Amino acid sequence: MAEKHPDNEIDNIIWSEIELSDSKGDFICYVVHSPVNAKFLEQAKERIGKITAPDSMIPVKYFKAIERIRNLAEKNDPVATFHMGKIHALGIAVPQNLPEGIRWYEKAMKLGEPRAHANLGWFYQSGYGVVQDSTKAYELLSYGAEHGILSAKAAIGIMLLNGEHGSPDASSGLLKLEEAFHEGYLNAGNHLSDIYFEGKYVDKNVELGHQWLWKVADRGDERSMAILGHYLITGSHGKQDLETGLKLMQQAIASQFLPAYLWLGTLYKKGNGVEQDIKKAFDLFREGIQAGCKDCEKAISMLLAEQNASNSGTPKSFH
Repeated sequence: MAEKHPDNEIDNIIWSEIELSDSKGDFICYVVHSPVNAKFLEQAKERIGKITAPDSMIPVKYFKAIERIRNLAEKNDPVATFHMGKIHALGIAVPQNLPEGIRWYEKAMKLGEPRAHANLGWFYQSGYGVVQDSTKAYELLSYGAEHGILSAKAAIGIMLLNGEHGSPDASSGLLKLEEAFHEGYLNAGNHLSDIYFEGKYVDKNVELGHQWLWKVADRGDERSMAILGHYLITGSHGKQDLETGLKLMQQAIASQFLPAYLWLGTLYKKGNGVEQDIKKAFDLFREGIQAGCKDCEKAISMLLAEQNASNSGTPKSFH
């Protein structure tokens, strides 16, 4: 079930401004921004993969979209006001400015935007940009959860598990996470997987950890595909299945989950769970750079330096 706060107008405003852009940065900003029920995510990811100009990482047209959203926010549109908070809090196409983001969130909260309650609740839970206050965090997150914000329901589950709202309550916390997952918040499944893998709050259960990670991956979450693929390739979490692990990694790469290039390339570089293959590592890092993975640039530089050093000082390259 999708969250009940569609951002159709915001989504259309952004896409109408960036659709014809030649800037990879504009489309990366759109993916990071990810309005609820965004209609153009696949197109944006495709454009990210196709634009290769070296100076294309700088957003060019996103600023016009922000200007139009600001105009709506200044007319007290609660959804636009919330998005101004998100833009500044995350630094989407603008320098990150947490106090400005909080100011917009507080205004959106007064206008009745449940997502603003939820985001401010996370800030108070963690002390991010505000004085940490578990009581206020629980109150704000509860409002968000009661108004359909599934991520807020999951956050309440974590607070109950941690004992941030009274004594630790594992059964109620796990129930909140399971409800959030089944209602459509996939990251709750990742939390449950981590809990069972680590034996945190409950007895360690590797089988349940794998089951929850599979549930998330089966619903199309590329990050979970890559994590599960890494676990299965290396056997680091109790099970090893090289064929399935590689397939999941490739699915994550095809879905433009950029860290998968780095993770899989590093496995080939080190021979961790796979036969060492420096050429494959280099190719994956290079493909990652072309797709926009900044960490792959560092990885390929280190790989070349290591190969040159091991080759008695004779420069070595890959073609």
